[in-house]
Amino acid sequence: MSKHLEDNNLIARWMDNRLSNEEKEQLKGSGELDALKTVIEEIDTWKVKPFDVDKGLTRLKEANKTVVPIKNNNKNWLRIAASIALLLSCGLVWYFMANHATTVVTEIAEKKTIELPTGSLVELDAASSIAYNKNDWENSRMLTLSGQAFFNVTSGAPFVVKTNTAQVTVLGTQFNIRTQNNDFTVFCYEGKIEVKHLGSSEIITKGQSVMLTGGKLQKSTHKSSGPEWLNGVSTYDKTPLNSVITDIKRYYNVDVNLPEEYKSLQFTGTVAHNDLANSLSVIFTTMEIPYSLQDGNTVIFE
Repeated sequence: MSKHLEDNNLIARWMDNRLSNEEKEQLKGSGELDALKTVIEEIDTWKVKPFDVDKGLTRLKEANKTVVPIKNNNKNWLRIAASIALLLSCGLVWYFMANHATTVVTEIAEKKTIELPTGSLVELDAASSIAYNKNDWENSRMLTLSGQAFFNVTSGAPFVVKTNTAQVTVLGTQFNIRTQNNDFTVFCYEGKIEVKHLGSSEIITKGQSVMLTGGKLQKSTHKSSGPEWLNGVSTYDKTPLNSVITDIKRYYNVDVNLPEEYKSLQFTGTVAHNDLANSLSVIFTTMEIPYSLQDGNTVIFE
């Protein structure tokens, strides 16, 4: 990895979905992003026998019994220290390889369909990611989500989705989760879902939703049969403009620095994901906010 990328933690922040548009372009242009994706996909195919920590410690103790230290011989002590370090390092590597998470990441304007080991499907929206343990999936159907995804879950053991703000638990159902920074919304389209946040919880069924507002879970209803973003559009009803712009950045490689006085304004309307100029016009012209699009990807407010 180049020193510039390492100093700025670009790789780590890319995996955590915390890069700006400019940093994403910089990372993509470096060529290291493609190499990292290749490594991640290759690691997912590895099959390694789980490391037995107890046996490893026993062998290490037995090995130490056979070492006869020689006074004032620094080379022997260095060899012993190096051997112990190697044993411990191998143990950690084996343990990580046996328990590592499978990570799937989407870029701006990219969507992916992921089939989980037991047949459940995840439709991952743009600029989002999921991580789960493929090797232990049948025992623990648990994954973490950043961004937005639609889930079609097969029946079986409890299916748990964790985000940075709340946790969703289901048995078999269809639902959509949207999480971005502190925003969190769940729509249930089939079955029953339990949503937990801190010490509170809400159970919702088909036609119901839960939103995290002011640190509290609030139930509501909806009439949609599925998430509209799967069809390339997003519909908003009195949604804070800042949240709408967050979605725009998910579907377009565009730089929008929304002025503070506009962030809390509410937008109602439908925005497409395949025409940036039209989407910006629908939002800002409708709200009578003067703006211009420069260089094809930078919004300037007048």
